[in-house]
Amino acid sequence: YDFWLGPAPYKPYNAHRVHQTFRGYWDYDGGGLGDMGQHYIDPVQYILGKDETSPVKVEVDAPQQHPDAVGTWRSITYTYDDGCQIVLWGGDFGDPNTPYIAGPKGNVYKNFVCDIPNWEKKLADYPEPEPQVVDFIECIKTRQPFALNERNGFRSATIVNMGAVALRLNRTLHFDPVKLEFIDDEAANRLLDQPIRAPWNI
Repeated sequence: YDFWLGPAPYKPYNAHRVHQTFRGYWDYDGGGLGDMGQHYIDPVQYILGKDETSPVKVEVDAPQQHPDAVGTWRSITYTYDDGCQIVLWGGDFGDPNTPYIAGPKGNVYKNFVCDIPNWEKKLADYPEPEPQVVDFIECIKTRQPFALNERNGFRSATIVNMGAVALRLNRTLHFDPVKLEFIDDEAANRLLDQPIRAPWNI
């Protein structure tokens, strides 16, 4: 059990802290957000052309979180420096008719239902995206970056961590995407770089 805990704080053994339910504790993860968040956010970052940056603000609508166990949340809103937003709805919250992508010229809904006039023609007029290498073995042989690489994966994981910190503190936070730290917020930054239990170190 001590080895399983690794660098996490020592807590008395309980079967619920291990096995499939370990993600429900802040010491090891961030609930559903920490478990699956990056998988949903990564393609959104790519679609928005935000793979090289991070949001500058995160807002949460959630009950106060337990200091040890992850709780529920209604929404997490991330805002980039150009005003673009990603909104994550928790549980059954949010209007099911809310568009997946909303913009000044129209919206895209579930199952690619779109209210932009002549959207098929407009989409066809766009150039094809730059090809990406999706063969991992080929990337190893040629040293080309894999489509889902450590750089864009890092940015997606950063969004997840921003949300987890905002949830734990239950307040809006401002973030510097260059310095990779919260602005003038010591409590938030402590949660980004938590103490490591000895003898583990980096």
